[in-house]
Amino acid sequence: MTTKDVCQVCGAPLSEGVEFNFCPQCLAREAVSPPPIDSGLAETQEGSSNSRFQPLPAEELDSLLPGIHVTELIGHGGMGAVYRGRQISLDRDVAIKILPREIQSSPQLGERFQREAQTLAKLHHPNIVSIFDFGQVDGLYYFVMEYVDGVTLRDTIRSKTISPDAALKMIPVICDALQFAHSRGVVHRDIKPENILVDRAGQLKIADFGLAKMLNRGGDAATEMELTGTQQVMGTAKYMAPEQMSTSKSVDHRADIYSLGVVFYELLTGEAPMGWFQPPSKKVAVDVRLDEVVLRTLESEPERRYQQASDVKTAIENLSSAMVPIHSSGAPGDSSTGESVRLHKLLDVTESRYRKLHSWSTVLGLGVLPVIGLLCFAEFPRTAYAIWAAAFATIIYSIRIKKHQVFEAEYKGHTIRLDNSGTFAEKLYLDDGLVRTGGFGTKMEFRFPIKAGEGIGDEIIVWFDAGFSTTRCRIEVESRA
Repeated sequence: MTTKDVCQVCGAPLSEGVEFNFCPQCLAREAVSPPPIDSGLAETQEGSSNSRFQPLPAEELDSLLPGIHVTELIGHGGMGAVYRGRQISLDRDVAIKILPREIQSSPQLGERFQREAQTLAKLHHPNIVSIFDFGQVDGLYYFVMEYVDGVTLRDTIRSKTISPDAALKMIPVICDALQFAHSRGVVHRDIKPENILVDRAGQLKIADFGLAKMLNRGGDAATEMELTGTQQVMGTAKYMAPEQMSTSKSVDHRADIYSLGVVFYELLTGEAPMGWFQPPSKKVAVDVRLDEVVLRTLESEPERRYQQASDVKTAIENLSSAMVPIHSSGAPGDSSTGESVRLHKLLDVTESRYRKLHSWSTVLGLGVLPVIGLLCFAEFPRTAYAIWAAAFATIIYSIRIKKHQVFEAEYKGHTIRLDNSGTFAEKLYLDDGLVRTGGFGTKMEFRFPIKAGEGIGDEIIVWFDAGFSTTRCRIEVESRA
């Protein structure tokens, strides 16, 4: 029996239907609290203003809903509460979601709640929570949905039972569900671990499409504008795409891809990417090629991200088929052929002093000073000539400063050198031979094998990011034994 066939928490054998590296018993035991199916509502902008919402007791709701026996409250937030119940006629467990009475006087919020039910009703997918019924009773909006017996992805992240291998299985499943929704014109707009449920069989389900936006397919644009508002921000800040921060009206499905990237990063590293963050391979022992996939989903401009959730799935599956398995210990393991991979980190520098001097001297020499000289030329020609001379000297200084942008590392007798001292392009050398030329001032990753000498077959990885004020360079080598 291999390590993949047993639970990575308790060591018990895994049944054939369990997708990931933990058994249903450990999955349930690791849950810190009952599954808050709608916990994400408390973190929406609208929900924050209604955080004092007191949900109905289960007994009172039970008396209002014919045909459903409501047993307990299992979660609530500013935009609603979720109860567990039993649908008597079909003898099945269900979850019942209600809207707070305090805000039902607003027709916009009531219509948004109704839209959530209609949206979910159109999404029949094994990895999306299903809706069974919707209605209004005694002035109370409610809908009845599938009850998921398990925990949220947030619970599993906190329990630290998710290995990188398990994360690489989870993300394609989420991609499938998102692609299904996107292809039907539905954008979730609040993808985060709290809204992804894991049942006792290890199956993932996306919940809470309450912030979903039906892309206009002949619908009433005026109604959509009323519901969303031109400047209203909807979502959870840590997982929101940059364009979602400013407005929700123009957000499309690529915002979900950004949020998916945040979840992916968190699954791999245990923390969300905030501010200036390191690639996943810098924080945990994962294949450096995963960095490109994760960072592309987290691009600030939608045009530079993956354009479809299915593209993310394809990229991960292509990498997974070529990667050496990484076990829960975090160390690279043996592949099926007995080959193992070791990652050697040779250089990791963040250089800002010379980069700042070069950037500002370039701006002064090519932009600011020539313009000032031109403005002065009519009345003060001598001063203008002096300013232009200063501009020329600044340009020369800028060129000399850039000569410092050279990064070197040694590996098994080889010299690896990234030369950024030229005017327009980065050049990568192995020993004295040019092996790659990159673009100007861009973020990129070079990867190439050593073809001769000691270390033959090992792969050199150079990650480079030239910003306005800082330059980052990391040089690593993957060796195979």
